[in-house]
Amino acid sequence: MRRGSWNGAYAYLAPSLLCLVVTIGYPLVAAASTSFYRWNLMSGLKRWTGFGNYLQIFQDPETAQVAVITIIYTVLSVTLELVLGFALALLFRHGLARRLRGFPMMRAILCVPVVVAPLIWAFYFKSMYSPQFGMFNIVLGWFGLNPVPWVNSPAIALYSLVIADVWQWTPFMFAVLLAGLLTLPGDVTEAARVDGASPRQILWRIELPLLQPVLMVALLLRMIDALKNIDLFIVITQGGPGTSTEILNFYAYSKSFQDFQVGRGAALALIVFVVIMALVVALMAAMRRFGSAESQA
Repeated sequence: MRRGSWNGAYAYLAPSLLCLVVTIGYPLVAAASTSFYRWNLMSGLKRWTGFGNYLQIFQDPETAQVAVITIIYTVLSVTLELVLGFALALLFRHGLARRLRGFPMMRAILCVPVVVAPLIWAFYFKSMYSPQFGMFNIVLGWFGLNPVPWVNSPAIALYSLVIADVWQWTPFMFAVLLAGLLTLPGDVTEAARVDGASPRQILWRIELPLLQPVLMVALLLRMIDALKNIDLFIVITQGGPGTSTEILNFYAYSKSFQDFQVGRGAALALIVFVVIMALVVALMAAMRRFGSAESQA
């Protein structure tokens, strides 16, 4: 490519790069700088501590507890969304292939939760989990069952938040996986069917391997979203009861804006950022390995 072409390309990219530097680069550098200070917003005291905030985080037993809660929440949410989304995608592919009435409309209706702002969704579920007037306990009352303290019991509060997350984001998995299933080459599955392969064999040995790049992208996006989720926790539980629903992102928020330890909160936020980037790199490497193995085959 000629030098003039490169200069033209940089000129077109410059506004986007400037926007990224202003909106992402500067806050990231500022957070990294803040994490090296012991800064209390209430007293205004700010002094250099180097890696002291990071050492304090890794030495604090509460950090391990928060990490475990984060892992449980992320794994449960993403796994349920993947399983339910894939089951719905298979069901709707069958219905669309047979041109059954109502399936195109139901496909659009199912995706409605995805377009609702997470903060609004959090307030919606907060009302549904109300001990006296929530929809879930009202339905239980119809069957003569006692009300359940959905978000007021340390034993089930985290799982109640998982339900709220799964309810909103399963349609995302469904939409992505259905799109992937509909783009699979029909001649390959038809040839396998002619050779006597059962529907289960076609699904596990042909369609799932072909769908692996789509699955990885969907998993990557949902894992990132689950790890950085904070709306449900701020609106519904505030990390409680006790510390039963404190995940890393909310822990960073509470340290910064409730305990006013801005430096420690910034260090926690950067740790979450590093974990997310590590996941991105790992999944991208897995996708590259899969792509190279597929091309060699």
